[in-house]
Amino acid sequence: MTELEESRLNNLEDHYCIMYAILGRTLMEEFATDGEAILRQGTRYYGQNRGTIHRQKHLDAGMKINMYNLFTSGGDLPGDTRTFREAQRLNEEERVSHTLTCPMADIWGAYGCMDIGRIYCEEFHCACYSTYAYGYTKVNIAKTLTQEGDDYCSFNVVLRKADLPEELQPVCFEEFDPDYVPPEKVSLPVPGAKEGYRSLWLRLYYFLLQAAVEQKQEEGRKAIEKGLQKLAETVAEAFKKQQGSIDKEFLEENYPLNLDTGQEPMWKDYGKNGAKELAEEAFIKPLLAKCL
Repeated sequence: MTELEESRLNNLEDHYCIMYAILGRTLMEEFATDGEAILRQGTRYYGQNRGTIHRQKHLDAGMKINMYNLFTSGGDLPGDTRTFREAQRLNEEERVSHTLTCPMADIWGAYGCMDIGRIYCEEFHCACYSTYAYGYTKVNIAKTLTQEGDDYCSFNVVLRKADLPEELQPVCFEEFDPDYVPPEKVSLPVPGAKEGYRSLWLRLYYFLLQAAVEQKQEEGRKAIEKGLQKLAETVAEAFKKQQGSIDKEFLEENYPLNLDTGQEPMWKDYGKNGAKELAEEAFIKPLLAKCL
């Protein structure tokens, strides 16, 4: 990876995290505890979505739904050069690991939003990993780098054979499926940086908006609108500080969202509640006006 490619990757990941921080902070400023509830629910929706899609990819490939496959095949998070993990244990039933460095925690800390990041850690991982295995995964996050005083993240993610109903045991573990023939040379692709973070940004935003509208109706939509406007200012300021002169090519390469909404096919599936139009009017147009 060249220095330029690494810089683009870092920007894409950082601005995915910044979006969550700014929208999350806005919701909590607007609605206090209710805003936190919206943020948590939206994050759970997002985790459930990712877990469901990941599970279906594995089923389509003829794979078993278990912890080994969850953490080794076809993830939707692009590669990253700044995260360092120590795997303690990984098998069909469990994955135990320590994350020693996390750029997501670093960026949330830099923006004074470590509490927002902690909410992400508490809600996303449980929702995603549990949904992947039909609600039977247990997730223990004893430590996170988003928690004051913790110097690493500790993940213990468990799917016990004994906890599964009889009909799901052969879906998840080979020993309960005597006629199972493993697929040959399964190689599920990991998305590239832009493709991956584009998809993650759009879906995370969409589910935060969904939760806000469900719980606060038009007031919730206006809060997300306000957050997007703040986000446009934050992104423009960050890129100008980093780059100085900015053109549209730089924005397209370094920001996760596709800035031409007409060329983004995902809005077809994630466009309810006027998500596409709101993103364009409250974020994309102001961002372009501030940067170009």
